[in-house]
Formats: sequence, structure tokens, C-alpha cells
Amino acid sequence: MRFFRHFQYGFFVLFAAVFVFSGAAPGAEVSIPKMMTWTSYDVGSSGYMMVGHVSTTLFEKYGIKIRIIPAGTDIPRVYPVRLKDAEVAFHGLGSYFMQEGIEDYRTLEWGPQPVRALYFAQHPGLALGIRGDSDIKSFKDLKGKRIAAFPTGVLTLISEQHLNFAGLTWDDVVKVQCPGYTAAIRMVMEGKVDATHINPTASLAYEMAAMPYGIRYVELPPDYKEGWERIKKRNAAYGYFKATIGAGLSEDKPLHTISYAYPIALTYDFLSEEKAYIITKLLHETYPAYAKKHKSLAAYWSPEGNLRLFDDYPLPMHKGAIHYLKEIGKWTAEREAKNQQRLKHQAELKKLWDATVDEALAKKMKSRKFPAFWLKKRAEAGF
Repeated sequence: MRFFRHFQYGFFVLFAAVFVFSGAAPGAEVSIPKMMTWTSYDVGSSGYMMVGHVSTTLFEKYGIKIRIIPAGTDIPRVYPVRLKDAEVAFHGLGSYFMQEGIEDYRTLEWGPQPVRALYFAQHPGLALGIRGDSDIKSFKDLKGKRIAAFPTGVLTLISEQHLNFAGLTWDDVVKVQCPGYTAAIRMVMEGKVDATHINPTASLAYEMAAMPYGIRYVELPPDYKEGWERIKKRNAAYGYFKATIGAGLSEDKPLHTISYAYPIALTYDFLSEEKAYIITKLLHETYPAYAKKHKSLAAYWSPEGNLRLFDDYPLPMHKGAIHYLKEIGKWTAEREAKNQQRLKHQAELKKLWDATVDEALAKKMKSRKFPAFWLKKRAEAGF
């Protein structure tokens, strides 16, 4: 193995290197790209922070330069991957929406996408954050309050799920349109919005906690069955989560909230098998190093957690990732069956999409009417 020493983060190797990874077959070598481009959530989010720590680790260990493109909303985060300007998007629930062709992806320009996963991490908590001096004491106090909404569906859905839990809709609150995730947190800090999604591990959460007014979160009690039933009915990808890491949280002071897989190292089926294999291997085998950089990485980015989340999350793995998982003996017959079923689901959706587009074009349908037409066809087909 070649070792590279660098004295500045900005300096990177000027040639491709070949490394032998621990855990690979004897004598096996893989080429490591000298540079990669990844996308992530916005600056100030926990997603950006965690991806940043991972990229720093790869630079420190192997001299790999990672260019991170931050984006506060879904489409700008995945568009570079679609255009092949980035290898991976560290994405959230939008990955599921991409596969299904719903929410932001129900338009003629998008539709069901052939996405593939390389690695799954656990979200530290989809909390609805409020100022410490807020008069919101529980989910029962959300009625009539100013709640953040966003240009894209994923972040708005987090707010909606808290309203669902309380048995409320947007008609019961003041819906405040915010340009992005970090902007909404700033608006809560400034008193312009009462509540928005705040990841407890985000840098802005700690910044807010350090203010004189502090930070609190809206609790979702685990024993309130009606609320949890409403959440699952709205979107089954969400589930109960006990958060103990983050601003104002600890083992002794946990937060009962919702969560899902996040971020997911997401790519397309057209990413080369070799590159998908390399990225998957890097994320697995450098975990002991990047886990030391932040307790959230240690708690929520483990290879064991990755596989557990794959088992429960309805996205297929890339064949390059499967190659690596087979090498380490973690790709079972059960996982292969799940993957094949998910690939079949994508193929059936694509077939329906193509037929729907053809019908819309034959009817000379206006593009603004297409999303509703597609969702109707999708529902009629049982999706």
C-alpha cells in the first residue's frame, strides 16, 4: 500500500493510486480515484457535517479529495448525480420519492428513477425544534402556531408528520414558506417561525442551544398509539426513535421523536460497478476512523446499522455494493431476494410510467396537468 502525506487539506495526489484494503481477497487491489464529487444537505446541517467528516477521513488515510456540493432542497442535491457530475448524493427520504416518482419527482422531467443505494445511515432524529422560551409545551399546543414549510416535499413532510401525530392539518396552523432547512432554523431563532425541523446533531442546533433562550423539541410520546398510527398511514418509512445525541439531549434526557434512514449514499444504476464497489468499501472500512470524529457517526453510521437499514428500507443495492458485501460474507440469500423484488418493483413502475407518458402525449396534455394524471394512474395500478 502506498502512503501519502499531505500538509494541507487542499493538496491532493496528482495520480490515481492502487491500494490493498483489509478484508479483501489475498492480493486483491482496487484503483482509488484521486477525486470524487458528492452532494449533501446544506451547510449547517448534520448531513453536511457528517459527510464532511467522512471526506476528511478519506483524505487523511488515502489522499482522496472529495468535493462536496451542499444543497438545501432535494432536486439540486440529486441533479448533479443524474447528470453524472457527481458520483453520490447523500440523500434522505427523497431517495424513496425518486424511486416511486412521487412528490418532487412526479413531473414529466423526472418520474421513477433507477436509483441504487451504497450505504445507509440512521437519522439522529426528525425533531420539530422550537425555542426554549416557546409557549409550545407539547404536540397538543401546535394548533394555530407558525410552522415551517418548504419548496420541496421532503422537509415539509417532516412538519406534516408532527401535525399528523397531533391530529392536525395545515388548515389548523399558520403555514410559513421557508426557502430551505437552515433558513427555517434561523427564522425560528429570530422568532419569525414557531417550529421547524431541526436535527438535534446539526451545528445550528448547538448554536441555538447556546443562545439565552436555548432549544427544545416537540415530544412524540411512544405510548400515544393514535398518533403513531397516523404517522405510519401517511408514510411507512417513518418510525419511532429515541434520540439521545444532540443539542440538549443525553441518555438521561432523551427525545421521543420520529426517524428514518438518513443520509443514504445514493447513486444511479449507471454508476460503474468498480466505482460503486470502491465507495462502498471505503465507507465500510474507514468507519473505525471517521467514527472517532463525532459521536453521531459512531452511533449511526456503523456497517451493521447499514445492513439493518437496508433490510427495512425499500431501495435496491447497487451491484458494486453487493460485490463488496459478498466479499465480506454479509450478502445473504434473503437480501438477494429482497433486492430482486425491489428491482422488479422499479421495472414495473418504469413500464407504467412509459405508458402514462405516451398516453399523455397522445392526449396533448399540458405539463402542469401531468403530475395529477400520473399519480392517478399510479394509484389505479396498485402502487
